[in-house]
Amino acid sequence: MDVDEFGQQTNQCRLEFMPSFRLHLADQEVPMTRGLAALVVSVVLEGERTSRRMLQARMWPDLSPSDGSKRLRQLLWRVGRATDNRLLEVTTENVSLSADVLVDLHHAEERARKIVDDEEMCTDPLEWRFLRFELLAGWADDRVVEMRARWDRLRMMTLEHLAEKFLEAGKFVDAIETANAASTVDSLSEASHRILATAYLRREDPASAWRVYVKYRALLLQEIGLEPSSNFRELFSDARVMHTAKQKPSKAAPGRTSIQSTQVTLM
Repeated sequence: MDVDEFGQQTNQCRLEFMPSFRLHLADQEVPMTRGLAALVVSVVLEGERTSRRMLQARMWPDLSPSDGSKRLRQLLWRVGRATDNRLLEVTTENVSLSADVLVDLHHAEERARKIVDDEEMCTDPLEWRFLRFELLAGWADDRVVEMRARWDRLRMMTLEHLAEKFLEAGKFVDAIETANAASTVDSLSEASHRILATAYLRREDPASAWRVYVKYRALLLQEIGLEPSSNFRELFSDARVMHTAKQKPSKAAPGRTSIQSTQVTLM
C-alpha cells in the first residue's frame, strides 16, 4: 500500500493545504482554478457541513442572494465534474466534504497534538518535516489567515516541545534544528530562542549562544520595546561566559580552546 509522508493512502482522494493547495485523485493531481480551490477550502475550513447560503455570503458578499446562488451552483457543478463527484457531498441546503477525503491539515494537527502529549516521538528529521509547512501560503482570505495563525501556534509549540525533548536526551543537533525551525514560525517567541541558546551552551559553544541572545534581544526591543525574560538572561549569569563569547578566539593548547574551558551556568 502506497502512503505519503503523513501516512495517508495515496490511492484515495487527498487534499493538500500545506504549503499550497493541491488535489489528488488516486495518484493523479487534479488541476483547479483559484475560484474552485477557494470554494473547496471554504467548505473544509467551515467544518463538517456548511450551508449553501453561508458559503455564497462568504465568497461573494457583494452579490445579491440570487446571483450568489447562481455562482455557487456553477462552481459546485465544475468541482463535481473535475473530481467525478468524489470530493464534495452536495444537497439542496448544504455542502460538505465527502467522508473518505483525506486532508493533510487534519492529519498534521492530529500528529502535532500527539507529539505535544508525548503519545508520539519523532526521532528522524523527516518525521517532523511537516511542521515546517505553512498553511496555504500566500492566501489572504480572512478565514485562511485565521486558520493559518492557529496552525502556526500549534506547530510552533510542537517544535518547541520536540526541541526540549531532544535537549533532555542530549541530542543537541536535533534540538538546535527544531528550535531554529520554531523560531522561524514566530520570531518573537522567546521559548524557541532560549532552547536554541541552551543547546549551544551544552555543546560548549557559548559564542553561538550569545549571538542568539543578542539577536533576539535586539529584535524584541525594536518590535515591542521589551527585554528578554530573567530566565533567558540567567543563562548567561556567569560573566565569564559573556566575556568569552564576545572575545576573538585565542590560541590554546592542541585539542583545547579557550571557549571549551569556559564554565557555563545554566538555568
